[in-house]
Amino acid sequence: MRHLVPTLLLAACANDYKLTGEAVNVNPEDVTECGFTRVEATAFYRYDCNPVFTTTDEDWAKSMGSTTFHVTEVVGHPFYQLWYTAYENTTDDWPPYNVGYAASPDGTNFTPHPRNPVMGQPEKGEFDYDYMSGLQVVWDPNEELYVMIYQGINDSNGGYGMGLATSPDGIKWTRHAKNPVYDLHEAVGSVQNWCWPLGLDLGEQGGYTGYIAGSERGGNNACEAYRLNASSLGDWQPSEKKALAAGENGEWDDCGFAGLAIAGLGDTRYLFYSGFGYWTRSGNYQVATNLYLGVAEMGPGEDEWQKWGDYVPVHNTDDGRVSAVAARTVATRIHLWITDDYDGQQAVGYFLYDPDRAAEEDAGGGDSGE
Repeated sequence: MRHLVPTLLLAACANDYKLTGEAVNVNPEDVTECGFTRVEATAFYRYDCNPVFTTTDEDWAKSMGSTTFHVTEVVGHPFYQLWYTAYENTTDDWPPYNVGYAASPDGTNFTPHPRNPVMGQPEKGEFDYDYMSGLQVVWDPNEELYVMIYQGINDSNGGYGMGLATSPDGIKWTRHAKNPVYDLHEAVGSVQNWCWPLGLDLGEQGGYTGYIAGSERGGNNACEAYRLNASSLGDWQPSEKKALAAGENGEWDDCGFAGLAIAGLGDTRYLFYSGFGYWTRSGNYQVATNLYLGVAEMGPGEDEWQKWGDYVPVHNTDDGRVSAVAARTVATRIHLWITDDYDGQQAVGYFLYDPDRAAEEDAGGGDSGE
C-alpha cells in the first residue's frame, strides 16, 4: 500500500579561565506582543495571538499544506525560517502547488518573501508533480547549502519517492538531478514500503540523520518511525529497526505518525509528534487524517522512547488536523510551532512546553488553565 509528514565558548585575554555563555532564561511573555494561556491539565501554554502565520495574504497560496521550520543563531540571536507548500484552490484531489518561504526575528511575526513562491511545481511527468509533503530542512555548513527532503507523488503514473532539493540561501531551490533520491516503494527488512520523511538533522560524523515513516510487512498499514541516514546528498538509507511504534489497534495514533520534532530539557529528551488514527482516500493514494499532538520522552541512560499515552489537547478541531510540529529549547522551556486548522485553513500556532512554570502554578494554586 502506498502512502501519502552550543554552548558558546569565549576566550579571555588571559588563559587562566574561560567563560561559558548560556541561553538567557527570558520569560516569552515579557518580549512577545501577547501572553500565553495554559492548556488545561498540562504543562503546555498557548500563545494568545495564534495563529502566528497564515498564507491568506498571498494570492497564489489560498490554502497551506506541509510546513517545516529551521532556527539559525545570527550573532547570538535566533532567526526563524519557515517553508511551506500552498495551493490556489482545494477543489481538486491534487491541486497545483508551489513552495513559499517566510522568516521571523522572534518566532511570532512571520513575513512571506516578496519573491514567493520560491519553488514551483515540476514538469508533469516528474514523480512529485501532484504532491509534495513531509518537508524537512537542515542547513549544512560544510556544503554551505540548505538541504530539503520531502515526499513526492505523481498520481497519474504512480510516482512515489523521497525527493531532495538544495538552496544556497533558502530562497532559490534546485531539485536534485537524481530525484527521487530514494524509492519509497523499496522494502527494507520487515518494512514493506515507506510513507514520508519525519525529521532531518546533521549527522555527528558528517552526512545527515533523521526519521522516516514506514509500514511493516503484515502489519496494520501504520506509518511508524524508523531512523534515516545519509552519507551524502544522493545516498539515503532507512534503518529496518523501529524507533517508535504506532499505538495499539483502537488507540488514537494507531495509524502512525505524520511528523515529529525532538528537543531536550535537562537530562530528558522529548519527541513531539503528529499522530493519526484514520486514512482517507485521495486518488490512488491514502491521506493521513484525524491528527493530534503526542509526546514521547527518553530519560538519561535510556535508549527507547516512552510515549505518554493520550494526546495533548492543543488541537483546534474535534476531528484533529495537527499536521506538523517544530520544537526548539531555550533555557528551561521548549518552544513549539504547531500547524493546525484555524477557521478552516491550515496555519501555524505558537506554544510553550514549560514544566517549571506549571509546577509553580500547581504548588501555589495559580492559573490552572483555560
